[in-house]
Amino acid sequence: MHIDFECSGGYANLRLAYRGDTQELPQELTDELEGLLEASGFFELEESAVAPTAPGPPDVFSYRLSLREGSRQKSLSFTDVTAPASLHPLLSRLRKLAVDQKMKGT
Repeated sequence: MHIDFECSGGYANLRLAYRGDTQELPQELTDELEGLLEASGFFELEESAVAPTAPGPPDVFSYRLSLREGSRQKSLSFTDVTAPASLHPLLSRLRKLAVDQKMKGT
């Protein structure tokens, strides 16, 4: 599964990105991400249900997440406010991966 994740905003106006492919990750991390993805119901979400309609409070994070797995492909944009609770664990893990990737300079 190819992952393209961007996160921006918050009080510090952070800009983070994570790009990766589960075929290149350790199996334990691949299993974790696939479990979080399955639990989130990402591929079943409709854009209209999560798309931001107005800017949120100044500390809100905005996200763009694109996933491609075989013939399945989806890209959604949302904020902390508009993202369903089921997505929050996946977003949190991807944010951590983005920070780790930025710290390594890759």
